[in-house]
Amino acid sequence: MLLSTLTVVTLLLCSDIIQCTVFLDPPSAGQILGSASRSRRANSLLEEILPGNLERECYEENCSQEEAAEIYQTREKTLEFWFRYKSLNPCRTNPCVNGGICTLDRGDFLCLCPPQYHGDTCQSEECRYRNGGCVQYCRDGTGGTGVQCGCAMGFKLEPDGQSCSQTGKYHGYYCNYCTEGGGGRGEGGRVSPRIVGGDLEKPGGSPWQVLIRRSDGRGFCGGTLVSDQWVVSAAHCFEESADHVTIGDYDKQRPDPGEQQIKIQKVFVHPHFHSFTFDSDVALVLLARPVIRGPTAAPACLPDAHLSQYLLRENHWGVASGWGLTRFMGRSSRFLRKVALPVVSYESCRASTEQVITDNMFCAGYLDDGVDACSGDSGGPFVVNYRGTWFLTGVISWGEKCAADGKYGVYTRLGNFLDWMRDTMERLDPRPEPEAGPEQHRELRDLDLKMMMKMMKKMKVAGFKSPSQTTV
Repeated sequence: MLLSTLTVVTLLLCSDIIQCTVFLDPPSAGQILGSASRSRRANSLLEEILPGNLERECYEENCSQEEAAEIYQTREKTLEFWFRYKSLNPCRTNPCVNGGICTLDRGDFLCLCPPQYHGDTCQSEECRYRNGGCVQYCRDGTGGTGVQCGCAMGFKLEPDGQSCSQTGKYHGYYCNYCTEGGGGRGEGGRVSPRIVGGDLEKPGGSPWQVLIRRSDGRGFCGGTLVSDQWVVSAAHCFEESADHVTIGDYDKQRPDPGEQQIKIQKVFVHPHFHSFTFDSDVALVLLARPVIRGPTAAPACLPDAHLSQYLLRENHWGVASGWGLTRFMGRSSRFLRKVALPVVSYESCRASTEQVITDNMFCAGYLDDGVDACSGDSGGPFVVNYRGTWFLTGVISWGEKCAADGKYGVYTRLGNFLDWMRDTMERLDPRPEPEAGPEQHRELRDLDLKMMMKMMKKMKVAGFKSPSQTTV
């Protein structure tokens, strides 16, 4: 009994000593084990046999992408985990541009683009937004390739892939050398607002403007020069007999410097023109000879279908011009006038009238500002200045009175007829034969010399004397 009691007391007295000497603090224990922290272990044979476990493989230890793949089985889920595990979130720096939102999608990033952009990083503009950045023509690419810019005839695409510059050469039968600038101010530049209530145009300010006249010389409709030998006008104008046109005209009562008078060879009215509704109110006029270009005679550019639609959006500005009435039931203008008008939405256009408004028409103007095209302006241009080049987007067609309150002017939407126009012009291409090349010129010169020598021999035989042999 005494021995047992002594043993217990001894153990109690030594417990503190045993605790202090056997259990060491972590740093001391680390020195004994050779490391202050437990090293990660390699996979044992048992671990290789067991199925993959996320907790054991990747959180208790550092795992590899191969080990993560054994756990998740599919590439998409593996990559999604791997980006998070390695803090490789590709959206951390947001690779999306132009306001795109970055999201993780199957281990990769996906950009949610605003409506006007597309592409892997929202880098590409769509044509319907700012014309895709193109100066003239724009076409949406396929497969995320972005937009493809193009140029009108007579222009070439610059190395930047967006700009166009004039070649300065004759290249075709329509829109081959378009007049740039011309007094506009930027995209749809507004000229002085207020031809009813409009302003006098300056001579040569609208070099594409054409006046269509009868055989007695009276002008009754307008038109737009779109190439050296083609004019665009309204179909309803040719219910009257047209004889000739004047180009470079400013004062219609007397000839102007540079004015040209050219006979009309043939008129092509659109086959779907409806004389009651004025639907498809467009016609092509083939001139008997080409126009001589100059400061007062140059064509307006034809857009492609997309650019035409883009330039006729609501509140875009265009310019109408002509010699029509300066007020309803008033007299026509002696001098060419112009007026700047905003394009009106299709809904507002339809709500303003009880007449039929088709998809081939658009409205422009104001409800109560007293400016509009009027009788005598029919067939004339509605042009828009886009980045320094004037494009023909509409033809003056019809209206109810002129500048009446609550009424707009109605125009033919030219973009809907571009294919018909180009097919017609190509089919009846009036271009002259190509000019002779250097080799052909040399052959002609040699032929002329031979003919001249023969003539001199004949004259000598007949007794004629050359000027050097003539006695004064």
